[in-house]
Amino acid sequence: MWFPSPKLLKTVFYGAFVFSTVGIHFSPAMASIGVAGMIFSSVLIFSDQNQAGFKGWRLQIAAIMLLLLMGSIDIYNGTSIFDTWKSIQVMLPWFFLPLLISATRYMKFDPFKFLIILAIPLCWVSLASLINYASDFKFLSQMVLESKPLPLFTQVYHIEFSLLITVVLLGITYYFSELIQHQGKGFLIGIYVVLFLTLHIISARTGLLGYWLGMAIWAGYQVRNRGILLKIKPLQGLGVLVLALILVFQIPSLRNRVVNTKEDLNALFQGGDLNHKSIGQRVEAWRATLGILEETKPLALGVGSHQFESELYRSYAKNNTTLFVSNWIGPHNQTLQWMATYGLIVVLLWYGLIITLLRSKLDTLGALMIGLPLWAASMFESIAQRQAGALALIIGCVVFQVVFQARGNIKKISSIN
Repeated sequence: MWFPSPKLLKTVFYGAFVFSTVGIHFSPAMASIGVAGMIFSSVLIFSDQNQAGFKGWRLQIAAIMLLLLMGSIDIYNGTSIFDTWKSIQVMLPWFFLPLLISATRYMKFDPFKFLIILAIPLCWVSLASLINYASDFKFLSQMVLESKPLPLFTQVYHIEFSLLITVVLLGITYYFSELIQHQGKGFLIGIYVVLFLTLHIISARTGLLGYWLGMAIWAGYQVRNRGILLKIKPLQGLGVLVLALILVFQIPSLRNRVVNTKEDLNALFQGGDLNHKSIGQRVEAWRATLGILEETKPLALGVGSHQFESELYRSYAKNNTTLFVSNWIGPHNQTLQWMATYGLIVVLLWYGLIITLLRSKLDTLGALMIGLPLWAASMFESIAQRQAGALALIIGCVVFQVVFQARGNIKKISSIN
């Protein structure tokens, strides 16, 4: 029986990866087709390479079982099969993450080329958006003070766009020790600079939080292990740091974002008007979601996706929130949203799955650099509810696996577990 060659399957995976990372900016359908292609090629690759039989599929089977559990809970709570499918289809790629990471181990991609292909679409959108910002920076900087997102030349929501940039920047940083020895390092470093500026000038605070958390982990690891960071001369490092701080705080949009954050916190802690305050609205949304949990009890099976919105609105009203009804937003917290929708057991199982996966496939630095920033972002945004947010987790984990695999620091493992 004919079976596709590993080289052909690698090409299909590569093409599907490009299809999804490019398509996400203007065609959700194109991005979905790309992810489906990645999953399909991963199934064939791992089926051909796996030598552990059923045991080799344990984590992937666990992920599918968790997905089925979520669907069953939703139906049990009165959600129709159609609405259940509608609620889980966006987050569906997350539950193929064990397969995608494990299959990537056998394909041995060049991290440099992989990062270039991933970063170019983001860089293109970033350059266009930066030029647009520069053309009317006074007006657009004022928008930041009013907690409004800056315009981007992409269909991706600004928070998820910042997450896509963050996982690429952190992936390049993770690859840095190899990058500085690469002949084409200047090109990728140039892309890094463009994306770094975009993240700080245009993007959301959620991405900034994830980026600097990841960078703090990387810097701490370098200091602890006397890595590449300590090879920089003290005066050079201090000069770069001072220059970066001067440039960053001279950027009107970033300076206004700091002012906006201060105003948000003052309104929150001093009893001010929380309408049009993004942090204040999130806190009110968390209170409303916690109100659902108080009634359903944490160990219950949630209220289901079909009932969630109406229960959330009822909780807002019960809390006598000062927000206008037009500002009654969703939880903006993935953990709280899943707890209220599916129950605590689903959240615990998901965290157990993702922690086990990252610990078994990456080194400690890689697992922390990609895991903690995305977790922190999920505390301020329900990233699984948007296609680009779901894709950010997939891209981040695959990129880190590609870099780690290329280092040759892992033993040959034929099991997915």
